[in-house]
Amino acid sequence: MKPTKGNTIKLHICPKCKSTNVGYTFHLKNLFGIIPRMECKSCKHKAPIFPLLIIDKNKINVKQNKKSKKK
Repeated sequence: MKPTKGNTIKLHICPKCKSTNVGYTFHLKNLFGIIPRMECKSCKHKAPIFPLLIIDKNKINVKQNKKSKKK
């Protein structure tokens, strides 16, 4: 079953430390902020773009429900 567009979450992942705490930075070094760069806020790794992970929301909900039932 393919996940539909409304049931997915898209996350950028740092290739160095595998963190999802990633965001865009705008500085004078990257053409006055016109060309964005991404930076990992955990390990400070910088790159033009980081890999994108697409997760199905239903799978996340199933895992959370199993954890809450065990408690």
